[in-house]
Amino acid sequence: MNMQRKIQIFIEQYHMIEQGDHVVAGVSGGADSVCLLLMLERLRKSMGFSLSAVHVEHGIRGAESLQDAEFVRKLCERLQVSLRTFSVNAPGRAHERRQSLEEAARELRYECFYQVCREIGASHLAVAHHGDDCAETMLFHLSRGTGIRGLCGIVPVRHVAEQNIDLIRPLLCLTRTEIEEFLQKEQQEFRTDSTNADQNMSRNRIRSQVLPQLRQINLAAVPHMVRTAGYMEEVCDYIDDAAWSLGKKYICYFPEEQKPQEIRIARSGFAEMPKILQENLLHRLLGELAGSRKDLTAVHVGKVRELFELQVGRQIVLPYQMIAEAGYEDICLYRKKEICETCDTNEDTDTQMICKTCGINESVSVQANMKENGKKNTSEKISSQKRTELPLNVSNQVQEFSGMQISARVFPFDGKFQQIPEKTYTKWFDYDKIKNTVQIRTRRPGDFLQVRAEGGHKKLKDYLIDSKIPQKERDALVLLADASHILWIVGRRISEAYKVTQETKRILEICVNGGKEKNE
Repeated sequence: MNMQRKIQIFIEQYHMIEQGDHVVAGVSGGADSVCLLLMLERLRKSMGFSLSAVHVEHGIRGAESLQDAEFVRKLCERLQVSLRTFSVNAPGRAHERRQSLEEAARELRYECFYQVCREIGASHLAVAHHGDDCAETMLFHLSRGTGIRGLCGIVPVRHVAEQNIDLIRPLLCLTRTEIEEFLQKEQQEFRTDSTNADQNMSRNRIRSQVLPQLRQINLAAVPHMVRTAGYMEEVCDYIDDAAWSLGKKYICYFPEEQKPQEIRIARSGFAEMPKILQENLLHRLLGELAGSRKDLTAVHVGKVRELFELQVGRQIVLPYQMIAEAGYEDICLYRKKEICETCDTNEDTDTQMICKTCGINESVSVQANMKENGKKNTSEKISSQKRTELPLNVSNQVQEFSGMQISARVFPFDGKFQQIPEKTYTKWFDYDKIKNTVQIRTRRPGDFLQVRAEGGHKKLKDYLIDSKIPQKERDALVLLADASHILWIVGRRISEAYKVTQETKRILEICVNGGKEKNE
């Protein structure tokens, strides 16, 4: 069977291209992408689709890179295929986002590919991955420690939902040797990327050292691995469906209608699921929270799974600024927040510490703080600097604090205890027992309250632990404080020390959000 027919059968098998489609091909000028362009150009008439090409010059290899762009331009001109060329700064992106050069170049390349697809209305993006690439990916994932999803290698078709584009790989049925033999037979020149010889790159070592050894064991090693990857894809799809079907009732997203900022997993129900479904579901949830499954390995999933057997308060630090924390009834997954010193907002940051409000890269200031404070968590340092307090105004004027509307007034007590409100968000206090100006604030070291009428103080920290309030929620609690003595944990209890008695002369009434209950 000739190569053109083999590729056409593969395309039809996976429904990659239908009549009338517009396909954009990524063309670097290397052997693989040149083969892809030649094959698609020959198939476009018989299969009835239109074809365009994109070339991205990454700003990495100087004159060599510019020569690649010129080679692709002339090739597309000869084949009468329209071409868009981009020049990007991959080293700059890598430095800005603290990425590897390879990762930054890939991101920029696909951004350009998707841009062209959107501009010309193409629904299919063809890239030149082949069988050896699939085998390299499987081995790379295995060496790093992967779950079964990593054994799927590279799939023939992947729908990129956020772009509404099908990413297709028509050459996945070929080996690198077949491609090179085809180009030699056609006397078709191609460009060679000098970075492919860099043995410091893991994939290059797999390509040049590991795969040749496997071929000595079996000449068909690569096709066998590609076939296995296909089987594993079917297995993973089945397990994905089973894990979600069984586990979705134990999952809560916050907020529900947007990209989740927090995901909670019920301890009891989840613990009863089979281990393989637990791990699959955790990998999925971490990927949803992070926005990507890249760099999320079986080790990370295993550590989160261990939290279900550990005590309350234990935390795991994960990639993408994520934290997994053991609560009393659930495991909470959330993304750590950083305060941007440029625009003074407390926003979720991405993996590169880019503030979503002002767009400023905070990595420089964060690194400086890390050096200055050793191993101290930078976000905790900044957060403590930004903590505020607000003196309570007792003239019945509304004050804003942490999204709450708080008002207070002082009036004489007539001794009628039946009038004391029994509302969660309206409280009465003996005003004459308060020694200092009441402050509206968040918690501080040394805070305490009185929990028994007969006296005795209890540390606020101990009270919150005993009340099973998750650690990550404690710093967000709004407090009314008389110096270090807490009058009221808003929405929860008040200190026994300030309760109204028969000796009370003046009442301090504090209302939050108009004193209305949340369900009113």
